[in-house]
Amino acid sequence: MIKLIAFMTMVIDHSAIFFFPEHEFIMRSLGALSFPLFAYFITQGLKYTKDLQLYIISLVTCACITQPFFNILFPDLHRLNDLYTLLFGLIILVLYERYGYHAFYLTLLLVLANVVSIYIFIVFAIYFLHHRPVYLLGAMTAFYLLVYHLSGAAYVLLGPAAVFLMYSRTTIPFPKIIQKYFYYVAYPGHFLIIILINSARCPVSP
Repeated sequence: MIKLIAFMTMVIDHSAIFFFPEHEFIMRSLGALSFPLFAYFITQGLKYTKDLQLYIISLVTCACITQPFFNILFPDLHRLNDLYTLLFGLIILVLYERYGYHAFYLTLLLVLANVVSIYIFIVFAIYFLHHRPVYLLGAMTAFYLLVYHLSGAAYVLLGPAAVFLMYSRTTIPFPKIIQKYFYYVAYPGHFLIIILINSARCPVSP
């Protein structure tokens, strides 16, 4: 259920950018919930996956497939898509579990090089504070206040509300095959659908 909310809020966020600018604030406020929820599932994947190598390979494959679509839709960002931010967050946590805090030096390098966004710190906050929800909520609030200060985008301020959803136990009985593979297809797929709709709405003149 939470993963479905994460996906739907992401779609709402991207739809606001391209199709509903007049409703951007409310739609992107909902969209602010998506990244923390996906970050939560990355930390859960690290904890519970039976095959970490396959998990990482799946994420790498999905991120690589998505990147051309991301570049088409967001040509001015000049960085990798957000799945890479989640992926590098996972890899750094794997390195941390094996080699200690020195692994986090890589984070600064990746952020300063604009390879990943500063949202990678959300992955770390959830990993270290998930069992202390009050501390996690405080850390998330401080982080999103910083993002608001840097960007001026007030819609990000709903982001900390994702913490409450992380502790929800509501489930939808999807078949396991759908739960396992749907999001790997849906993540690049929703970018492709937006591109196709944009192309149909605004065809290129000969």
